[in-house]
Amino acid sequence: MEIKFTVHIQKANKGGTGIIYLPKEKRSFFNLGNRVQIRLFPDIYFFSKIIKYSRLGLYIPKNIVKTHKLLNKEVSVWVKKIRGFYAPVASDGRIYLPYDIVKSESLHRGDIIFIKAMDNHRVIYKKYSKVYTATRIKRNRKEFIYYLDKALSGRILEFQIGKLSQIPQDFVNPIVKKLLERMHYGFVDKDLAIIFRGNKVPAIINLNFKLSGLAFYLGAYFADGTRKGNSWAICASTFEQARYYLKMHKFLIKDSNPEFTISYTNINKTNSEKIKDQLAQIWENKTGIRINKFRIRKPKGKRFLKWNKYGTLIIKEHRQILLDFYNALLRLLVKEILLNKDKKLAIDFICGVMEGDGCAPAKKRGHIMVATNKKDVFTLKDIFKITQIKFKAVKEGKNKYGIRIGALEIVKNFYLLEDKLFTLYPKRRKALFERLKTVGAIKFLIEDRGSTNWVKVWLRSNGFVDKNYEITKNGLNLSNNLLNEMAKLGV
Repeated sequence: MEIKFTVHIQKANKGGTGIIYLPKEKRSFFNLGNRVQIRLFPDIYFFSKIIKYSRLGLYIPKNIVKTHKLLNKEVSVWVKKIRGFYAPVASDGRIYLPYDIVKSESLHRGDIIFIKAMDNHRVIYKKYSKVYTATRIKRNRKEFIYYLDKALSGRILEFQIGKLSQIPQDFVNPIVKKLLERMHYGFVDKDLAIIFRGNKVPAIINLNFKLSGLAFYLGAYFADGTRKGNSWAICASTFEQARYYLKMHKFLIKDSNPEFTISYTNINKTNSEKIKDQLAQIWENKTGIRINKFRIRKPKGKRFLKWNKYGTLIIKEHRQILLDFYNALLRLLVKEILLNKDKKLAIDFICGVMEGDGCAPAKKRGHIMVATNKKDVFTLKDIFKITQIKFKAVKEGKNKYGIRIGALEIVKNFYLLEDKLFTLYPKRRKALFERLKTVGAIKFLIEDRGSTNWVKVWLRSNGFVDKNYEITKNGLNLSNNLLNEMAKLGV
């Protein structure tokens, strides 16, 4: 509500501060201590508080009185109560929270609040942040402070704040509760929380998730993501991967603001600017992503052999807290798989890992190799055991390991793997099925060809043929599924 009246400005003290008294008929609209915004017609704006100086009134800052020569002048006054408080913004972006606001909101050091800064009732800045305390020498007492953008420094603005709950609610699932135990957090709403850790830039995360919906994505992140350092990142080698990884990242991080970089090996020594223009257009057309940066590399060693026609997309955010969040999710997922021996989670996770680090290397064999390192191989071996898929881990170098899944293991578990093997990497998926087509057991099923005795025995022991080596219902289903997928891929 805005109250309008005309009044004479009087002198309040020797320092030159002015004062206006509220007309008797207007006093009922205000209480002592109310914070208000004042407009002296036509365009002088400032904040003040309702004071009692023999009767209810308002101080006018001496600089305004002096600049506009207001003393003893009759002016039109508009007074409007504000819901929050006003404060000057210091050069470092800090504001001091009034003690009555601290008391009414029950604020303590480390509490998380949402703050809106307004100029002439228009919101110009919004932020979630922690409350800090400091001691001002002049007042010799601890006061509560809050940091805003330095660009607002030097201004006196209106602020409204709200304290976020930090008590886990019944709607938060046990996995999320474990995740939040490692964080300083506040609930933005039922499905969102803002997380803090030390002095790291905070992030707003989605709470409405289940590990079953994240296992594949976290497997891909395990293979192709950054898990240490100062920035979070994940690499996508295909348009399909890029769309999926970005979708999942935005699902988890609600205030996501990634940077997109294309890493490209220039094997044809084409003009760099021409390559950048072409790649930027292709990636935007295929994924809707606008590229921010490019890394154009000269061919070197094995990079030439692994050349990607459209380069690799690096999705990156310069917030270390995202590393903490993703690594905490990974730890919880691996723990859930191993403690509960969850086969479905294990398979989804492993298939996600294959999406990043898997390949079908041999032209006449249908096996899959997963590249890994000395540290990660132990985790992968433990999870592979939960899948009940047989594998072989081999050391290939000082910090280079490989995990091999044979063709017959893929065939045996095809009903579990068929919609998860290289689904975001069409070139690799096609290569896998081309190589599976050469495997004796599959030839027997899809081409009705004769095979060696040991292959027939294997097919019989796994229920794909009967004792007379006639294809069973399971064998027919497998054969049809293989043929359908090969037809789709043009194999």
